[in-house]
Amino acid sequence: MSASSVLIQPSFGNAQARRNYAKTLEQPFPFEGGLLGDALAAEESEQLLGLHPGGSARFWATPRNQDKIMARLKRGDVVLFTGNKHVRAIGEVGLSFRNPAAGNAMWPPHKDHGPYLNVYSLISFQPVEIPYPDLRKLTDTATSKGGDNYMGARLYENERAERILDGLLIETATELLASDVLVDNETWHQGEVVAAEAHNTDTASGSAPARTFVADRAESRLVVAYKQFLVDSGDRRRQQRLKSKVGFSDLYLLPGAEGGITEIVEAKSSALHEKVREALAQLLDYVIHAHCKVDALTALFPERPSDRDIRWLGNYGIGCVYPTEATGFKVLAPPESRVPLMKSLWQPASDTSHTGRGLLHV
Repeated sequence: MSASSVLIQPSFGNAQARRNYAKTLEQPFPFEGGLLGDALAAEESEQLLGLHPGGSARFWATPRNQDKIMARLKRGDVVLFTGNKHVRAIGEVGLSFRNPAAGNAMWPPHKDHGPYLNVYSLISFQPVEIPYPDLRKLTDTATSKGGDNYMGARLYENERAERILDGLLIETATELLASDVLVDNETWHQGEVVAAEAHNTDTASGSAPARTFVADRAESRLVVAYKQFLVDSGDRRRQQRLKSKVGFSDLYLLPGAEGGITEIVEAKSSALHEKVREALAQLLDYVIHAHCKVDALTALFPERPSDRDIRWLGNYGIGCVYPTEATGFKVLAPPESRVPLMKSLWQPASDTSHTGRGLLHV
């Protein structure tokens, strides 16, 4: 499976777009029977049913003026639905196909460009409220003039797409399935709308299912800020994400040409003890699946944890980092005596059943 691309999809700019959004994005639209069922080719109907066994899905589409972009869209690509100076929702593409009759069965034709014939379903969908300045941090380049309002559809690929996906801490169902992350009896709730509170604000309010594919906004903003802090501080390590069968880490720092240590970083939306405990568990779970020797584990918080929790993490050889006004971020390393002792527990030399198996090498 090739890497996910990211489609910027304006979807809320006029009254008709808002009606279309309410009809086929805010709620699933049935594709078995009715006008849409009659318009689908047999192969399209079969493929949709395989991805959406309930017989309904969220749909969006573009008219013919977007043919070239939509011809490159594939399953597992991520769509940012934009409007009113915000990313309003994030979706993951299921089936992408071209069928003007299917478009006409759901939406009136565009007044200038005709039927919405480039149709795609969504196997994951989450309402969010991400202001454009936050998105610009992930899409702007050195030559960007600033003030991008994302007026037209565009498809980001390769490194530019990775920057957005990593910045928003997105884990697609397609990539999780390809990496054997979903195991045993676990299922992905395809197309399920997740409570927006966890993704719209910088607080840790609300709760979301275990398998959501867009991270808490507080966590993703924190990671973006910390990555920039590292660059500004002269850290030349490669900033990636460890992708393993137990999930994706928030940050995986790998030695670059100038050297450096290998480090796994996990971010949390608060420094309460329950979040410290989550960070500890995730770091210990990720490190055993790393494809190379890891030198440091670090928990990233939006504020300083309690002294007790800092000592507790330190006992496991785990450091912590939090932002400060004075220095940008404060790094609290674990006691030097604990790290060598704990490394043998992080990655037991005799246990080779985990490493490399089901791992997406980065």
